[in-house]
Amino acid sequence: MTGTDTIAAVSTAPGEGGIGIVRVSGDKAAEIISAIFVPGTGTELLIGEFADKTMYYGHIIEPSSGETVDEVLAVFMKGPKSYTGEDVCEIQCHGGGIPLRRILDIVCGLGAVPAQPGEFTKRAFLNGRIDLAQAGAVIDLIRSKTELGYHAAKEQSEGRLSERVRGVIELLLEALAAIAAGIDYPEYEAEEKELESGLAFASSQLAELLEDAETGRIVRDGIRAVIIGKPNTGKSSLFNALAGEDAAIVTGTPGTTRDAIEVWIDVAGAPVLLTDTAGIREEENDIEKLGIERAKERQDKAEASIFLLDGSEPLADEDFLAAKLLDPEKKLIVAINKGDLPAKIEREKVINLLPVGFDKKDILEISLIDDERSREAVKIIENRLGELILGGLGKGSSLLVTKARHKGLLEKARAEIDEARDALKRGEAPEFAEVSLRSAWNALGEVTGETATEDIIDRVFEEFCVGK
Repeated sequence: MTGTDTIAAVSTAPGEGGIGIVRVSGDKAAEIISAIFVPGTGTELLIGEFADKTMYYGHIIEPSSGETVDEVLAVFMKGPKSYTGEDVCEIQCHGGGIPLRRILDIVCGLGAVPAQPGEFTKRAFLNGRIDLAQAGAVIDLIRSKTELGYHAAKEQSEGRLSERVRGVIELLLEALAAIAAGIDYPEYEAEEKELESGLAFASSQLAELLEDAETGRIVRDGIRAVIIGKPNTGKSSLFNALAGEDAAIVTGTPGTTRDAIEVWIDVAGAPVLLTDTAGIREEENDIEKLGIERAKERQDKAEASIFLLDGSEPLADEDFLAAKLLDPEKKLIVAINKGDLPAKIEREKVINLLPVGFDKKDILEISLIDDERSREAVKIIENRLGELILGGLGKGSSLLVTKARHKGLLEKARAEIDEARDALKRGEAPEFAEVSLRSAWNALGEVTGETATEDIIDRVFEEFCVGK
């Protein structure tokens, strides 16, 4: 298959729905829609003369038999002012699997080929409608789990990251031109202060983008957080309160939770995969032993832990067993539950059992005895978790670099720019600085796609779903 093929795919999610969409893109799009679309009564349409970006009501027919397949709305979008930059038609039919499959089969029988994952967006990139950073943001828009994640993806899809990167590329091109002139024409002397100023500004622009890159990664990909503690501390009650639903069974019997239960939650705009685990204690049977082993596995994979204690009882051996699983290198929240009952835990003793230095004022106190106090507990835990993973970042406060690939390229470009600056300061031959600046330019070009290889482009689109 080549870019000259006309491609087709179902562009709505699998399953039942009110509306389903079959999308067709390529030179044969108008020919195909003309062959299978019959306008409804009152619809003014001459065969093959679809007005650009006009919705038409009618029916899709099977060309060989004339059988009506479904009642539809159809729209034709003339290239290059379409999503892919090619002629595109979209057929909106009833959102069931049968009509969608039948229409797709008919379209492919008339010369279209099934689209590969992300191929519509890939064609938009190859036809110059969007750059590679914008294209990669499309899948993030679709998969965003929180409003902040959607906002970050939307800014990239609108070209804000590309705009900032291209600004740095322009500075590099100016510096390369000045250095090249000095090499080719020794009598020409580039203004050293002006050259250094431009490169220093370029480096600072990249540093600004990289400042919140780790936060951006979390906003896009999320983090894992596990609730850990001995049995009957209220872990499942806290899990349900944070999840906003009764996902875990809650009883007064210790050891009710035998397997890890997971749910995505939104914490200050960051997606958090929250895990409720079996209570940590000496194993009493094989099933309980397996549950505790799985709790340990989830704890190892987690990037943050919520260590929950029962404030109505003195510290027990099980609390020490659970504390041994805590990783001092990971983010930690310590909370004492059952604050509605007389306190029997001393905070100093809690600090002594932790594997990392902890201020006793940072130990949270909550109660989950009723709905009102559970809601307050959720606020307390979410606020602390939000501080740990986002550092108080507000929605829309800055442009976020969310992809590890982009972060790596920006870091490489900044390092090369700083190396060029150092070479110039040391008075080395300008060719050394030129090599570093070209390397920086190449790295930034991979972000926008201008210097990206075919393999890199393919990797960007391999995450996409079919039909987008």
